[in-house]
Amino acid sequence: MKVADSMEISAGMTNIERARAEGSDAFKKLFSGMVRERVESLTETLEEMNARQQEIKQLKEQQHFTETIRHILPDGSILVREYVDGKLDSCYRKRPHLKDVPDESKPLPRAADGTVLEAQIKMKQVPAVRIFEDIG
Repeated sequence: MKVADSMEISAGMTNIERARAEGSDAFKKLFSGMVRERVESLTETLEEMNARQQEIKQLKEQQHFTETIRHILPDGSILVREYVDGKLDSCYRKRPHLKDVPDESKPLPRAADGTVLEAQIKMKQVPAVRIFEDIG
């Protein structure tokens, strides 16, 4: 035994150094195992992250919407407002369909004999449909 001990000492390695070397080998194995696990879990994590980003992108696309609101005004015109993502995009007024009716405020044109000249009656244009007059 003394010969073996002397060989170890002569080789320049003591028991403490051997324990350190064995410990560092075990640490290297442990560390490399941990790194391997992290790399494997990293790819899984990246895949999960990409899937979540796709879900978020789809949800954002679903949130983009266009809303059209129509208000019928008393004169028969329609006020159209278009909202994109909750913000007013355009607003315009669609005029009502108009029809010709005799203008009652103007005097009726008469011939010399006193008959009414129907072809010369003054006409005015009024909306074809009046919401509040139809209701009341």
